[in-house]
Amino acid sequence: MFRYTAEILPYHDHPLEASLAEIAKLGFSEVNLWTSSAPLAHHVNPGDDVGAIRALLEKYRIKPCGLTMYGKTQAEMLERIDFASDLGIDTVIFDCEANYVDFVGKFLPPLVERGERRGVRIAVENHLTVPFSPDFESGGNEERRWDEGVDSLAQIKRLVKDIDHPNLGVCLAPPHLWVMGETISEAITFLAERKRLFYYYIWDIDRAYRHGIDGLNFGPGEKQLPRLDGTLDHAVPLATLKRVGYTGAASVKCHGTHGWSLDYISAQLKASDAYIRDCLRRIG
Repeated sequence: MFRYTAEILPYHDHPLEASLAEIAKLGFSEVNLWTSSAPLAHHVNPGDDVGAIRALLEKYRIKPCGLTMYGKTQAEMLERIDFASDLGIDTVIFDCEANYVDFVGKFLPPLVERGERRGVRIAVENHLTVPFSPDFESGGNEERRWDEGVDSLAQIKRLVKDIDHPNLGVCLAPPHLWVMGETISEAITFLAERKRLFYYYIWDIDRAYRHGIDGLNFGPGEKQLPRLDGTLDHAVPLATLKRVGYTGAASVKCHGTHGWSLDYISAQLKASDAYIRDCLRRIG
């Protein structure tokens, strides 16, 4: 059975210890830490005191299940793979950071090699080829989309074929698949059969999303958190994860929490958690 975990991402405006305390109060025992470019979460970074981070995690009885590192150069990612290994984290997550040919030809191979040496898996998120910008939550940039990346199921298939390595897999992001018109359970099954499903986001998207206009703006944070009246019936992909024998992290996620108070983030996560746990009860 997969492990139900949490992202520290929604707490990006708040300190590490306060965020971990809230996540522990919500009942989670595993968290994905972030070391990304602003305005994304960057609670931990190379150069930080690894012992102090480990001590905080132990204080709240939380294990780190991943390290996400968006918006970084290849050199910065290599540094973060070492950092993840030092923290006892076995998976790093990021999206396609270059046009596909350059990504698989130049960008990824040194990261996969470093990951193999340090015991860290590389999980590439299927991500729309809309360029990241600090104001990505406001949408736009559709006219600047790359021709090729890792966003469709066909491109996911191509990635794991072109770099057929046990340390290279995929972090599956349902909203990006939904925008591309793909079937989430089909992507889960394909990757699981090949042992390339390394991480899974439990994540929704606003029904009001406008294809070709909204880019990476998936709606307010409240609409991105899984919920009974959401766009996706999360019991279906979660049941698929169980059926295929996935034992990795399935992590509740959302963007769109800028300016939220600590209490409001936790209240929204608590409501989403109740829905997700009901899905888990339904799938048995």
